[in-house]
Amino acid sequence: MSRALPPLDLHAHIDPTIEPRELESLGAVVFAATRSTEEFQRTRRRSDAVTVWGLGCHPGVQAAQSSYDKVRFEALLARTPLVSEVGLDGSSRVPMQRQVEVFASILAQLGQTPRLVSVHSARATKRTLEVIEQSGARGVILHWWLGSDAESRRAVELGCLFSVNRSMDVARLQAAGVPITSLLPETDHPSGNRGTDEPQQPGWTLDVELAIASAYGTTPEEVRLQFWRTLVGQVDELGLLSLLPPVVQAMLAHARER
Repeated sequence: MSRALPPLDLHAHIDPTIEPRELESLGAVVFAATRSTEEFQRTRRRSDAVTVWGLGCHPGVQAAQSSYDKVRFEALLARTPLVSEVGLDGSSRVPMQRQVEVFASILAQLGQTPRLVSVHSARATKRTLEVIEQSGARGVILHWWLGSDAESRRAVELGCLFSVNRSMDVARLQAAGVPITSLLPETDHPSGNRGTDEPQQPGWTLDVELAIASAYGTTPEEVRLQFWRTLVGQVDELGLLSLLPPVVQAMLAHARER
């Protein structure tokens, strides 16, 4: 393994049938989001070296929301350190009451079985924070966050992190008082990394590193190291190390030494 830490991508959507070697060729550690328990189960026989598959129940997917079962979801938690993608969506056809019930149920489970959790909050940022606050959940990563400055500050107070993609205004987060230690990178592939000449692939977060370095007055190299340190802190706090692939565990150990 190279002693240089690779890029991180904390939220990307990937076809569960893609070959592990193809993902390894990206040269990044990718945390892949699924939209339903059914999609997650399609990953059960995979043995990826640098890809972590999340257990999801997307608020915008009617089938996932209607078929959500607490017992089934809880059983699947044992297979992964990551819950992704869950949350609330103000433009979804799923009634908000149902979305809140599902989201609150998942966060309650994570109170007993801590995991990193990548949270969708489109057009529902205030309500999302209310549910998070009521649950007391840890390990929350707000994916593609578009809340107001006041809501961003509230999210920081609640201990939330923010995963940032190239389509977001990083300077706005900085101006709202979000510390660099609360940021992680994402592509939200294929949606969040469109519209530029940069490679449109999971794991390509070099442009995010550059944007954050510019907004926070540091270097891309320091930004990447800080990403890894932030991830290490979450993994250690939540006790997730043994659930990660051995190669990723080794990278985290290296990050601790830096």
